[in-house]
Amino acid sequence: MEKMSVQSLPIRSALALTGALLLISPISYAATGTQKVSFDYDGFINSVEQQQQQRMQQLIQHNQALNSAVRLACQPSDNQALTTSMKQWSNLQDLQTLWRNSAQQWQKVQVFPLGPNTDTTIRLNITFWPDKKNLVERKVKGLIKQGETVDLTKGGIASQGLAASEYLLFDPRHLQKSSVQQSCPSLLAISAQSLSNSQMLLTRWQDSEFREHWHDAGLGNDTFASTSQAAGYLLAGLAQGAEIIAKDKVYKPFRLNKEKAKANVYLAENWRSGLSLNNIQQNIADLKRLYKGVDDQNGPYQLLQRKGFQSEAESIAQKLDQVQGQISQLAQMKGQAFQAAQGRELAKSIYKNLMGLEKALKKPLPHFNLAQKFNSRDGD
Repeated sequence: MEKMSVQSLPIRSALALTGALLLISPISYAATGTQKVSFDYDGFINSVEQQQQQRMQQLIQHNQALNSAVRLACQPSDNQALTTSMKQWSNLQDLQTLWRNSAQQWQKVQVFPLGPNTDTTIRLNITFWPDKKNLVERKVKGLIKQGETVDLTKGGIASQGLAASEYLLFDPRHLQKSSVQQSCPSLLAISAQSLSNSQMLLTRWQDSEFREHWHDAGLGNDTFASTSQAAGYLLAGLAQGAEIIAKDKVYKPFRLNKEKAKANVYLAENWRSGLSLNNIQQNIADLKRLYKGVDDQNGPYQLLQRKGFQSEAESIAQKLDQVQGQISQLAQMKGQAFQAAQGRELAKSIYKNLMGLEKALKKPLPHFNLAQKFNSRDGD
């Protein structure tokens, strides 16, 4: 079969969504030696597909909760509450918690490396990042100047997602200087748009040709020649996810391009809310889960073993464990991670190991009739 080229792919509990996975009983296959590895092709396809839909639905629920709370909070019973500073707003802490719920749920969707949500514009609609020139602050300040009637289109893509509402709810200078009355019109418009963005994300997934092809991968189609090749595409996507985390979430914020440079926390994702390192923890945990099997049984890890590539399967698993442990250490340092020499040294090691993980994830692609490609972000 001709090799195909992989395209560039990417506190309150959410309400539980019920729904049983239609899984066919797994069949055991002989791997190397006497070891038998179980892998259910239909179980793999269904579990991945349904998890992504569930997580998008949960993102909608979190954004709905935030939008509803903002609408209620921005209609106080007395004028005094309107004129108070954002920092003194009695509703601020609850809104921050709800915002964090949405932002953390987005991380679980963000790391999925396939389908419509990998489109750059769609992802920037959810949250504008990386924000190399602090565009979010400038655009949201422009929205505030519009007064009671806010037109988000005048702020562009940087003003309509989670990064924009993060500025309004967490930026220390804004909280000190702006009143509730000044901030509420923009906060209302942005939280409503975030809800709409997440609803459109789910609609695109449900209606996409990609989802249809993923669902029917076992039959063969224009995207996937087989379920096995779909697993290969997932591996390629996980590799790109590791690369993005390494370069955008570690290398650039810690400024590892210069030996004695100080970290620039303003380049980190969600630095205002302090979620930068937590995001990376969540991302690595989800990469690991997608690799090991969303249903804890059927993932590329098991399929590689079933195909007889035990050493490659274990190498990826070990690198995931290694990076996960290091990220946990870095996250425990919290804000000091960006200031202390120990944090910088640990970040260097994490970056190196993430790039090693990317290579390890790409190595098995020829086994799935997929060609390895150069780094998707080389030259950035």
